Amino acid sequence: MEFIQRAFMFGGWIMYVILFFFICVAALALWRGWLLYFVYDTQNARGMWSEIYKQVANNQIESAIRLCERQPAKQILPRVWKKGLQSASRTAEETQNAIESSTLERLPLVNRYLSYFGTLANITTLLGLLGTIAGLITSFSAVATLTGAAKQTKLAEGISHALYATGFGLGTALVAMVVHGVLTFKANQTTETTDEFAAKLIELLQMRRTNLASKSSGE
Repeated sequence: MEFIQRAFMFGGWIMYVILFFFICVAALALWRGWLLYFVYDTQNARGMWSEIYKQVANNQIESAIRLCERQPAKQILPRVWKKGLQSASRTAEETQNAIESSTLERLPLVNRYLSYFGTLANITTLLGLLGTIAGLITSFSAVATLTGAAKQTKLAEGISHALYATGFGLGTALVAMVVHGVLTFKANQTTETTDEFAAKLIELLQMRRTNLASKSSGE
């Protein structure tokens, strides 16, 4: 705490501006992380898929739909599956269009606002450099106008201002970039999982149509 107090004392007003953007990074990270890990993601996607596969194979489409409906409303994959299952009695093209439409509607939610981390990282880096320039101006002014102990004091204050502001700005930018990488990885993982199991459902429903058609022709 003493170090933080000293940093803000010698870092100048620019430290408080960077602190504001650091709070923005932290708040955005918590919000998007909570959505990606606990709201949009289907934790047991493969287990749920095995249940849907059994029900569709047994021609229990309504049971599969109810299984999707029992999942949390904002989970993406069950909503995509539900849309495909509701169109199971239609043509293969209509089913595929329904699944793709649901996917295109929901997957953009996964990547929303993640690009802001890059913007915030750039802003805090530039603010740190601005603090560096302000500190150097103070130092050079001291060299030009003061003498003796006052000159040394003012010079030290200017250097402290420059270093604290630069360090805090770069540190905040680093946090923003690390969080951006982690959340982007999770978003890509959710997107890939959704695309994978959406394709599997299309294939499964097509197999069901083929089986029903062969039974009808056999009769």
